[in-house]
Amino acid sequence: MRLDKWLKVGCLFKKRSAAKEACEKGRVSINDRVAGPDRPVKAGDVITLRTPRGVRKVQALDPAKKSVSAKLAPVVFYKELPLTPEEEAENRRLETIRMAARTSKYQQGGRPTKKDRRKILKIKRQSPFTP
Repeated sequence: MRLDKWLKVGCLFKKRSAAKEACEKGRVSINDRVAGPDRPVKAGDVITLRTPRGVRKVQALDPAKKSVSAKLAPVVFYKELPLTPEEEAENRRLETIRMAARTSKYQQGGRPTKKDRRKILKIKRQSPFTP
């Protein structure tokens, strides 16, 4: 089965076009080699996804041709693999950036509200970069 189709059927991407675009931009690799959308997926292949939400590693179990429900997809199509320490650090960094972007009122200017201050304190406490 084609990689872009497998990513869509496995519910790793919502649309096949989004999976194809990620493959074309070099954000998807199979067995540590950048893969195009037309690359075939075999059982046992290790697929690494780099998305704005972070790095994700999965091992292909069954490149079946039929869709299943979203709840069954992780069981039928792939299993999650542990990440390296560098990939974990990258995921934490991206999460910190996403949390900081949520303080929208403060970024627009003016004084932060009490809710914004609580968010800022939460980010500072959870940030891996603070001592």
